[in-house]
This record gives sequence, C-alpha cells and structure tokens, in this order.
Amino acid sequence: MMSKISTFLSAALAVSSLSALAQDNPQVPSSNSVQLDAVTVTANKIEQKLSQTGKVVTVLSDSVLQRYATQSVSELLSRQAGLQIVGSNGPLGTNTDIFLRGASAGNTLILLDGLPVYDPSGVANTFDLNLLTVGECDRIEILRGAQSTSYGSDAVAGVINIFTKRASSNAVGRKPFGVNATVNYGTYKTFRGSVGVSGQTNRLSYNVQYTRLSSAGFSSATDPTGTNNFDKDGYRQNALLANFAFQPTSRLTLKVQGLTTAYSADIDAGAFADDKDFTFKSQFKRLATGFDYKHAQGKLSFNYSIGDSRRMFKNDSTAVEPNASEIYSYQQYGGLAHFAEVYHNLKLGSWGELLTGADYRFSNTDQSYLSISQYGPYQSPSIGKDTARVGQVGVYATAILTPYRGLSVELGGRFNRNSLYGNVFTYSFNPSYLLSDRIKIFANLSSGFRAPSLYQLFSPYGNKTLRPEYSVSTEAGLQVFTKSRTAWVRAVYFDRQIKDVVFFESLNSAPFGRYINFDRQHDHGLELEAQAAINKLTLSGNVTWLTGKVTTANAGRDTTYNNLFRRPKTQINLSVGYQIIPRLFVSATMRSIGERTDRFYNGETFTTESVTLASYTTIDLYAEGQITPKLRLFADVRNLFDQTYYDVYGYNTRRRNANIGIRFTW
Repeated sequence: MMSKISTFLSAALAVSSLSALAQDNPQVPSSNSVQLDAVTVTANKIEQKLSQTGKVVTVLSDSVLQRYATQSVSELLSRQAGLQIVGSNGPLGTNTDIFLRGASAGNTLILLDGLPVYDPSGVANTFDLNLLTVGECDRIEILRGAQSTSYGSDAVAGVINIFTKRASSNAVGRKPFGVNATVNYGTYKTFRGSVGVSGQTNRLSYNVQYTRLSSAGFSSATDPTGTNNFDKDGYRQNALLANFAFQPTSRLTLKVQGLTTAYSADIDAGAFADDKDFTFKSQFKRLATGFDYKHAQGKLSFNYSIGDSRRMFKNDSTAVEPNASEIYSYQQYGGLAHFAEVYHNLKLGSWGELLTGADYRFSNTDQSYLSISQYGPYQSPSIGKDTARVGQVGVYATAILTPYRGLSVELGGRFNRNSLYGNVFTYSFNPSYLLSDRIKIFANLSSGFRAPSLYQLFSPYGNKTLRPEYSVSTEAGLQVFTKSRTAWVRAVYFDRQIKDVVFFESLNSAPFGRYINFDRQHDHGLELEAQAAINKLTLSGNVTWLTGKVTTANAGRDTTYNNLFRRPKTQINLSVGYQIIPRLFVSATMRSIGERTDRFYNGETFTTESVTLASYTTIDLYAEGQITPKLRLFADVRNLFDQTYYDVYGYNTRRRNANIGIRFTW
C-alpha cells in the first residue's frame, strides 16, 4: 500500500510542478508544427517523403523519442502498428522477442544508422534491444514488408532502422559546441542519466553521448503462492556513443562511429522459479566508418562496420533453490560480425532513380557451456570461431520509375551467395499512385529470406545442410492525406508465406535433437493507422488484426494449426496529446492487447502445455513543461490503473510506476 501511495504522490507532485509553469513561451513549438509527411531514407536508401513512397513506413522523430525518455526502446516500438515486443514490459534486462506482423524472432532486421546489427552467437541471430537506450537514439524508422532485395538476410517481415544522435543545426545556424543532459528517477529505484556534447563547424560535426541506467527491479518470475519471498532482479548498464563526420569538400563526407554498451541483470531460473544468484551479462561493441560522395547525377556511398557481441550466464548457487537440480553453471557466447557495402544512386532525370549496390557479411562464433548438477558435471561440445563461420555476398539493383506525375513504380532484384547453402534470389515490385496529391494507392509484391544461424548450423544440434527460409509477401493499401499534410489515415492488408521454416526436431538418441527445414508458415492481417495535428491537439492510433497458421507434413499428410504463440490477434494503440499552453504539454496513451496462447514446460509432469493469456489494457500519462528555454521538466505514470497481466506465462510485468525527470540543452 505504501508503494502505491508513494507512486501517486510522486506523480501528483510532478504534474503540479509542471502546472506551475503555465505561462506563455513562444519558443516552445505547439502541436500544429508536427511534421506528418516526414522524410524516410530506409524505404529505398534515398531521401523520400512518406507521401511519395509506396512502402509502408513509420517515422519516430526526435521530438517523439524525447517524450519516451523514461521508457526502453522495446517499449516504444511495442506501441507501433504490427509490432509486438514480448518482454518489453518485464524487468529491465528481460529477453525481448520482436514479432513484426506475426513473424517469428529473427525475421525482422535491425539496422543501426543503416547498417545491420545482430548477435552471431544467438539461435536466431537477433539483436538485443536492451543494449540501446532512448538516450542514444535520434530517430527510428520502421519499414514493414519483405525488404531482402535492399537489405539481404533477415528482412523477411521488415526492417527497424535506429539512427543514433548526431550534431544538428539550431535555428540560428551551426553551433561549434553544445551540451545536453537528462536525468530521471522513478519506481523500482530506476535511474537514467545521460550527458552529451555535440557541435558543428564548416567541416566537422560531432556528438559524444554517455548513458547510465540502473534499477533495483522486481522479481522476473511470478511467485505462484505469494509467500516464497522471491528476490528483486536488478539491472545496471553503461553506454558510450561517439559520432564524427568530416567534410573536406562540399561533395565528400567522411564518417566514423564508435559504440560500446554493456549491462548486467539478475535473472531467475524459469517460469514460477526464483533464483537468487543467477546473473546475465551482455556486451556489444561496434566500430563503423564510411563516406558519401555527391555528384550532379546522384551519390556514391561506402560503409564498413565490425561488431563484437558477448553474453555470459553464471549460476553460482551458493543458496540452492528448493528442488533445484543445477548447482553451478557457466555459459559463454561470443560472436564477431563484419559488414561492408557500396551502393550508388543515379538520377534518371524525370524518369526516376536507379539504385545499384553490393554488400558482404561475415560472422563467426565461439561458445561454451559447463554445468554441475545432482547428476555430476557436464560440459557440452564447444563451438570454435575458426570452424563456426559463414560469409555471404549480395548484389542488387532497384529502379524507382516515375513515368508521369503521381505514378511511382519500384522494381528490384538481389542475387545472394552464401558460403554454405549456395544461392538465393529475391525480388520486389512496388507500384503506387498519388491521386490529386491527397490519396495514395499502393501495392507490394516482394520476397525475402533468412539464412540459418551459426548455432543452427554448427551447434551440437546443428545441420549444415539447412536451406534458408524463403518468403513471398504481398501488400495492398490506401493512404489519405489532408491538403495541409496535418493528418493522414492508412489501411494496409498484408499476406506472407514462408517455406522451409527451420524447426527443432527431437530425437531418441544423442544429441537428442537437430534443426531441419520442415514447416510452411502463412500469416496475414490488417493494419489501420491514423495521425492528426489539429491546432493544439495531436492524435495518433493504430489497430492490428493478425492471424497465422503453420502447415506440417506428418506421415504423408498435412497438419495445420495456429502457432502464433504470445502474439495477439488484435492489438490497439491510441494516443492523444494537448499543448495546454506553449510551456505545457500533456498526453495519454492506451494500449490494448488481445488474448494470446503461450506454451511452457511443466517440470512436475515433464510435459509442454498450452495456456491462454488474458487480454489487458493499460493507460499511460505524460506531462512536459518548460522552465527556461534550456531546461525542461517531465513526468509520467505508466499502467495507471495497476493492471496485473502477463506477456509470458510465469513471468511478471510492471505494475503501476511513475518517473520524473529534467532535461537540459545548451
């Protein structure tokens, strides 16, 4: 009871402090300055307004990200159409699975400043979103639908491109030196502090940002009786980002970026199972460089990055849990990923543009596992970086044709060569028509692929004969804009079919399992989105309806069943914001998730069981006020009505929680 009272008091104090700022300040932008026809570079690697591309893209600008400063990147993404991030509402450090339009984890490619990031040591090659905080992010673009023609492997369901903070011009012009800092504190003793310096001169721009995030947390595992005194699972993270750009001439820009981020988290033994000395550490380092050369007919770009991922699990059970079979375990996973690309954008006059390019990916992994249980010690066969390695090269071309006003046709293809399984070809066909500069009609037919991960190929359960998962996706939609571009509505129907889905097959003899190509997956659904800025009022919302099934060949007969575990059939997000006066902005957000099916392992019966997770709805409140032109105060309350709900059976999610913070820019 006291914790609930303290939460309400802190929120009330924050809102009352913001209300006290209620006086005019023309330097604070009102909601009618919101840009709804933003520019995207992810759709085709060239700058295009959203109204001009036939791709389904959502752009989250810096002003939007600032209003989610107390939240994680995965929480922010989970409020977007078609996106379900399972684990985003658990304690900080919870494993997050990205399900875009129902596709399984690993089918959504994460880009960092346009370059792919992933963990080569993971089962599905996914990137850990916990490694990034909103403090490092400047803009996020979400591109839906198969995008393997432009981006290669893993872009089956879509692409999420996260742009990191860089120096930017202010209203007056270039500023050689500036400082920004953000501090917030809230429930679960959660603290986030971020400080950065940035600047621009005629030739050089830079940004260096440091972030510290920590939380006392709460128990990840659900206590089934409420009397077992499950401990809190804490979290500690440090991140350092540096971006530099040098422009020796008006046409040439050289870029260098460095990122190092690491966190440690306390974790539990499993669903309904506490563990007081089980820890997880994750670390990611990346160095990227490249150049852009502009000429009269287009632009030539080259980029190279190297990323190093490290994960470590340690269970030193000095305090052995009841019925625990494991006394000690140590797991270590490492992976190195190289990426290089060169692409050229050629303007074809009034006919459009031609994008041609080539890229190369190389990755390896080293892994080890040791455990001691009541049955004695066990050490799994290690995986070495000299043997568990793979490379793939791709060449692609995309023509964006504009034969006459309003009509745009994209036609592209990619040839990809993998060092193990051989060749794969993907294509994209995307016509769109903008009628009277107000109504956009579009369709997409595209294919995608996901290469088997190193774990699926080289682990004790690996299979080097695996083929890539291959998808064919279709979209059809309509988007209507107001003449002033202050509002739009978009409706999209999507359908995706994947063949040769990688499946883990259980065996009766050692190693008791292996990965094979087995299933066919079919998902389809409908997305409705809308945004509007009306004077001081901003409105946004999205509704996603999703269904899917998997078809398995069994004894010569096909068996079909719904397999979208943890993914709801319906998902609704609504947000309303109001600029009360130029110095004070408030907003409310609703998130409603329908019923889902989950699976869990029952240790008592040694069987896997299915359960239904109940639907839930949460309400979040946010307020932001400006003390001076350089100082802002903000506060939020999430899960206002203290809903108890589950995204994963047997694991807790955040109850009502509040944060208050201050942001300084100079």
